[in-house]
Amino acid sequence: MKIITIEKQFVKLVLFVATVLLMTACEKAVVEENNDTSSTKSTSKSGKVNITLRVADFKQFSYETLTPKFVNGTRTVVDIIDYCTHLNFVVYKDGKKIDSRSQIKGNNDFGETTMSLYAGNYQLLVLAHSSSHGSPTLTNPEKIQFTDDLGYSDTFYYYGNFEVTADKQDYEIRLTRASSKLCFIIEDEAPSEVTNVHFFYTGGSGTLNAVTGYATNVGSCQEKNASIIGYTSPIEFNVYTFLETDSAKLNLKVEACNSSKKVVCSREFTDIPMERNKVTILKGSFFAKDQTLNFTAETEWADTLHLSY
Repeated sequence: MKIITIEKQFVKLVLFVATVLLMTACEKAVVEENNDTSSTKSTSKSGKVNITLRVADFKQFSYETLTPKFVNGTRTVVDIIDYCTHLNFVVYKDGKKIDSRSQIKGNNDFGETTMSLYAGNYQLLVLAHSSSHGSPTLTNPEKIQFTDDLGYSDTFYYYGNFEVTADKQDYEIRLTRASSKLCFIIEDEAPSEVTNVHFFYTGGSGTLNAVTGYATNVGSCQEKNASIIGYTSPIEFNVYTFLETDSAKLNLKVEACNSSKKVVCSREFTDIPMERNKVTILKGSFFAKDQTLNFTAETEWADTLHLSY
């Protein structure tokens, strides 16, 4: 009986000591976390500085606005958040990604974020896009890769060096459009059996080098699939890409398919002129059997190139 009593007392003592140690450890962790995250000073006890990043207005009219809008003789100023559904803020140091933020349109803080960084020199990437399933690969700013699954969209970016000092800093960032757009318009009525239009195109790329503002991996083939159920002519499709230089030629194959994915009508277009940060419009009667392709061009927008087929 005596041995059992001693064992019970020993067990109680061990449990008491363990509890005290555990409570002490937990309390310490909470205090450190509050010091790191809730400090209103420019520099926290960790030595990090609060940096606020804010996306400024983008003075450019959209792809959807084919003719520039003017107010009192000047172009309208458009808010970048009206152009995209996703924003990525990424900080690099010596080529390595060290911090990032991802925002979706509808968030209260969309277009603005705060990061805590140690004093030093960094590189900042801000990317605005509307990819349907999330963000592209952001590990390397020279290889920002979108995919067919993510979807290609109008894309804007900023990349540059910045220095963090001991003082709290606010940065207002102006973005530049990186993408080019092909606006493909079918003017005649589609056969009733056609449900989808599938685009395959080469000459551009889904990978952006934010350091240069141009494309990499231009040998790749991009795809876009769109449903036309419920639509009547004319039907407009927007195809986005990045170019390796200020101008390039796009090769395009378009397939109209039925619900069983059988090709009902297919056409190919070669050497479509594209320019960086510009729109090319290609339109005509897609389903007519006997046609002579006649390409004409005129520039508008910043800028729009009109072609007929």
